Amino acid sequence: IEQMDINTFFGLPSWIPGLGNNKASKAAKAIHAIVDNVIAKAEQAGLNDTLLAQFLKLQSATVTPTTLTREQIRNELIVLFMAGHETTANTLAWAWYLISQCPEVEQRLHDEVDTVLASGHATFADVAKLSYTRAIIEETMRLYPPVPILSREAIADDTIRGRHVPAGSIVLVVPWLLHRHKQYWQQPDHFIPERFLDEAAEKPDRYTYIPFSIGPRVCIGKYFGLVETTLCLAILAKHFTLRVPDGVEVSHECRLTLRPKDNLPMQIYPR
Repeated sequence: IEQMDINTFFGLPSWIPGLGNNKASKAAKAIHAIVDNVIAKAEQAGLNDTLLAQFLKLQSATVTPTTLTREQIRNELIVLFMAGHETTANTLAWAWYLISQCPEVEQRLHDEVDTVLASGHATFADVAKLSYTRAIIEETMRLYPPVPILSREAIADDTIRGRHVPAGSIVLVVPWLLHRHKQYWQQPDHFIPERFLDEAAEKPDRYTYIPFSIGPRVCIGKYFGLVETTLCLAILAKHFTLRVPDGVEVSHECRLTLRPKDNLPMQIYPR
């Protein structure tokens, strides 16, 4: 992420040797080898009820609207492999921080998980019953979107609000700003999970709330990520309470993902 690629900066062909010992290219090759090995093992296993199995059913040597090439399958898996860890961890970290600052939210969370997870175990079937827990996750991603800046390349000339956008331009969409815009949100800087409940009087517009992006390139891990974080939060909230130690000031930094700056120390107490 932090490497300066001189060739790309000046628009030079990739075959021209660049500076920096081509670290990014070597890293990409290593990732490709790992994911190719995952695909090969899946083909040998012959499993059917997996996402990769569904991809392999669509495999084709040529690109069509209803097929995937081997390279496209690999690229989709890389998104899950690379983007589905730090984003989830950061979202949970911010959720615990926000909950620790809002006793009324914490109490309602405890009431829900104590009821839904009364047996002490959590299953996929419980996700639908954990509506407030999920709302906490969604509101957390509004205030602290896992990827706060999205970049897209304009494939054709366009005009946006009177400004010409030439083909090839890089357009930045900034959830960090959009999610806190006073024109689209009531009390935009407040932590209010209730705004994401089914019974909320006003529903967020799908184009003003985009923690997973939107459109044809929406994150492939959107549903999985929501299920994973909701269950993780519920399981932990069933057993623990988290608090920010006295004197700790929490800030943020963006290095591709939005995360707590200098880590986020929290004290864990059994319930």
